[in-house]
Amino acid sequence: MKEEDYKRLIVVGDIHGQYDMLVDLMDKIKPTKDDFFVFIGDYIDRGHNSKKVIEFLINFEDQFPSVFIKGNHEDMLMAYLGLDEEAIYGDSYPFNGGEFTALSYGGNAVDELKDLMPDEHIGFIKKTSVNFETKNFFFCHGGIIPGIPFEDQTRETMLWIRYQFFEYPTGLDKVVVFGHTPQQKVRIEEDKIGIDTGAGYFKKLSAIDCFSKQIYQVKY
Repeated sequence: MKEEDYKRLIVVGDIHGQYDMLVDLMDKIKPTKDDFFVFIGDYIDRGHNSKKVIEFLINFEDQFPSVFIKGNHEDMLMAYLGLDEEAIYGDSYPFNGGEFTALSYGGNAVDELKDLMPDEHIGFIKKTSVNFETKNFFFCHGGIIPGIPFEDQTRETMLWIRYQFFEYPTGLDKVVVFGHTPQQKVRIEEDKIGIDTGAGYFKKLSAIDCFSKQIYQVKY
C-alpha cells in the first residue's frame, strides 16, 4: 500500500460486536475507493451482534481497499477452537465476552461456535494480520515494546501489551496506531495514535484519518 495513492488512511477502533454503531460510523465516514481502511481488531465479543459485524466486514472488504488487524479476542477465539496453532490464551476466551458472540450465531455457549460459525467467517478471522505497516505508520492491535525494532516485536506483544507501551515514547521512526486499551478519547501523540474508545463497553466507536487527523465518532 502506497500512502500517496489514497486521499484518506482511515483506522477504525475496536468494534466488539457493535453492529449498529459500525453502520452509523460508516454513514459519517462515507467510504470511497480513494480511501484505505485499517480495522484495528477486536471485531467480536461483548457487544450483541458479532455475527453481523463479521458479515459487514467481509462485504466491506469486497468494496473498499482495506486491511483487517487481528485483535486479542480473535486470537483467543481461534486458540479456544483449536483452529490456529500460533494463537494463545484460548482458556481465557469464555471469560471475555464470548458468550455474546455465541448468542449472535444462535448458540448458548462458546463451545458451540465451531459448529455455528460459517466457514467464511472463520476464514476471515484466521487471515487477519497481526500487524501492517505503511511508509509512516505501523498498525497493530495492542502496541509494541518501546525501543525494539518493529521486525523483532512478538505476536504476544502486538496483541496484548498495554501500559509498558503507551506510557513511554516508542523511540521508533513510524507512528504506532493501536486499539485494545479503551480510553476516554482518541489519543493522538507524536509517536502513537490510540483509537479504542470503549465500544465494547457501550461507550463510543471511533475512527481517524491518519493523514488529516480528522476523527469520526459515534456514541452508543
